[in-house]
Amino acid sequence: MTAQNQPHDFLYPLTHLAIIEVNGQDASQFLQGQLTCNINELSLQTSSIAAFCNAKGRVISTLLVIKTHTGFFLILPADLVDIVLKKLRIYILRAKVRLDKPDKLSLIGLMTAGAIGDTSLLREDFECSQTAGLLIVKMPFSTGGFLCIAPATDTTALEKLPVGELAEWRFWEISSGFPWFAAAKSEQYIPQMLNIDQLGGISFNKGCYTGQEVVARTHYLGKAKRHLYLAECDKILPPDSDYAIKDADSGDKCGEILCLESSDGITRLLTVLQTVDDTTKNLILDDSKSTAIKLIPANSRKA
Repeated sequence: MTAQNQPHDFLYPLTHLAIIEVNGQDASQFLQGQLTCNINELSLQTSSIAAFCNAKGRVISTLLVIKTHTGFFLILPADLVDIVLKKLRIYILRAKVRLDKPDKLSLIGLMTAGAIGDTSLLREDFECSQTAGLLIVKMPFSTGGFLCIAPATDTTALEKLPVGELAEWRFWEISSGFPWFAAAKSEQYIPQMLNIDQLGGISFNKGCYTGQEVVARTHYLGKAKRHLYLAECDKILPPDSDYAIKDADSGDKCGEILCLESSDGITRLLTVLQTVDDTTKNLILDDSKSTAIKLIPANSRKA
């Protein structure tokens, strides 16, 4: 099974992601003061990518924020869930907010959702619906893609679907420019360096939130010196590769790898690079073979 030729209705257990459940009377107000997106604009039919930043505007974690009937789900890398919980709890103070890691929910990926009901109304990226007992979010993949939250004890609607490899889902996740990253990359980048603004995850008129001053200053008074780019190389790289990216002509470092995944003998990488102008640069990794990489368009509907 290849990432380039995936079957319809494959199921992918998304073990690389986790859920934080945010409930309580002040849940909306609390998240509005912590995340880059406008929480007040979310509905049961819309979700949003967002960043949770430190006071210096550096992204602790990227998030997918989903409104529920009782509060919110925050979807984030499993590697960062305990870190984010600890830091969010610092800001609760007297607010009436509960933060939990729900153990009765599962995260599942589907390349198409026809097997679990009619999702034809989900036309826009990050739109949500509930069908067959599942909460479904349309992901920004050119290939199609739905993130599903299901009760861990009742996956009846999914039991007949063949299970795919997580690496395939990750390959398309990265190909879409979705900026998940592990704990080693936490608090290194401002949201604009990860293209959170281009994915609709930053509100510049919602008011104050942690890190807002730096994020707003970058938007209004200048621009980020680094941005997120999708790259590819004709070689399988280990998932934990953390090579620097260099200009092959000058030998200077010009960026780093945010995340990567391999399939069918190629690797796609999300890279944070110094802003690339119209001049094509010869980019290489600083591995033992100076592996060449090339920039390619992200396969996202928003790209």
